[in-house]
Amino acid sequence: MSSHARRTPVAVSLLVLLAAASGCSSKSAAPAGPPAPVTSFQPQACGYTVGAVDGFPSFDLHQDVGTGAPKHVRLGLGGQVAAGAAGYADPSTSFAVVWQTDDATTASKIKWGTSDAALSSQSTGVSYVIDPEFGNASKDGNRFHEAHVCGLQPGRTYYYQVGGGAAGAEQWSKVNAVTTAPASTAADPVLIGVAGDTRDNGNDTPLPVWKAISGRFKNSGAHVAVFSGDFVYTGGDQNLWDVWSNASDDTSGTVFFAMAPGNHENELLSYYAHVTMPGAVGKNYERYYSFDYGPVHVVTFDDYDGIITPSIDSTDYKTELLAWLDADLKKADQNRANVPWIVTVHHHGVFSSTSHTDRASERAAMVAAVQPLYDKYKLDVDIAGHDHFYERSKPMIGANPAATGGTTYVICGGGGAPHYTTLSGQTFSAKVQEYDESTQGLYGIVTATKTSFALKAYELSTATGTSPADDTVVDQLQLTR
Repeated sequence: MSSHARRTPVAVSLLVLLAAASGCSSKSAAPAGPPAPVTSFQPQACGYTVGAVDGFPSFDLHQDVGTGAPKHVRLGLGGQVAAGAAGYADPSTSFAVVWQTDDATTASKIKWGTSDAALSSQSTGVSYVIDPEFGNASKDGNRFHEAHVCGLQPGRTYYYQVGGGAAGAEQWSKVNAVTTAPASTAADPVLIGVAGDTRDNGNDTPLPVWKAISGRFKNSGAHVAVFSGDFVYTGGDQNLWDVWSNASDDTSGTVFFAMAPGNHENELLSYYAHVTMPGAVGKNYERYYSFDYGPVHVVTFDDYDGIITPSIDSTDYKTELLAWLDADLKKADQNRANVPWIVTVHHHGVFSSTSHTDRASERAAMVAAVQPLYDKYKLDVDIAGHDHFYERSKPMIGANPAATGGTTYVICGGGGAPHYTTLSGQTFSAKVQEYDESTQGLYGIVTATKTSFALKAYELSTATGTSPADDTVVDQLQLTR
């Protein structure tokens, strides 16, 4: 997919709007009749202004219009990306939701509460229509809605449903439950799912491996899942996104997915419509972000333009990203007494035993761009995909295994994409697990406390089992403080 022309500007988003508990206001709503579309607005109670960049459609403010049923409800997160600044992304006090309807439905409302029988609070969001960039339109609706909630309590379960519509004909999603991240002082462990490369070969198959893995995340009690990209074969084919969403519908309304794009998303607008992530206002909106989830600082970024493909870095993204990454990792390293573990998530691996020789230049680019920062700030774990197998490196400093300290590099690209073969005897490698995508899948579950970070990698069979307890553990990583 890297050969496809990239849409400019690269990263667009709307995805930082965080509508507050009391709704959102607009500076430019029309005084009468349908409100005019807006390109920026100030969500109430969340502390920041949101704007769209060139290339992304304007936002339509909520109206109780239409009778389209909400489909593909997905949990996300909004917020800014400067740690410590006002409005910084915070899953302990907020969440965001994105869903789809037919084009005519502009109702973008969320109701929530602490009981599924009493959704006593509500607010409204925005919507926008994404035309297919190439490939197929969405059979489940090309209008995407976002509604966001702030001011919640850490470590508490909330219930919500989304929808709205014409009076007497409202359409609502089922009631979902979401648990906010614990306070940094909490002692209970958090569970983080790890997956990537769920695509097939663009054949509209139902993605049974991804369906099984996403179900494992929900049934394991995972609070959040990190995803390293290549969701679908063609990032501008919205019908393929429907297939992906159908496979994870039972999970996506309950488990927060923290996503990074891969080369198959190819910087296309459809990717940014399907996810709701934090972002820095500007041309590179939503391409990098971080947040604290209990004892883990999660850093997620797009490594495609400027790093893997320097020739199409039209927004000077690489310079912006690395400056932000330096500042973010520095602050996280200084905050280890409160949040001891630092994990990065992106698509292209820094170390990998793939037999694909064309990946050598990609790995060299990743090493040159990010590894000096990882070594400088003593990153604990780096998670990537792109290569379709599982691999864990030895702790590394520079190009060498470390006697003490070092960063562990994990490839977890076994979500259903065609399998790759591997090379043996790589000096950096501690464990490699290949797989057969027709019957198996590979995923991980992290269990983290302030003193322990444990990653278990699992191999599943799509024919049996519903939880990690039914699958085979193929690798374990244990870090302690």
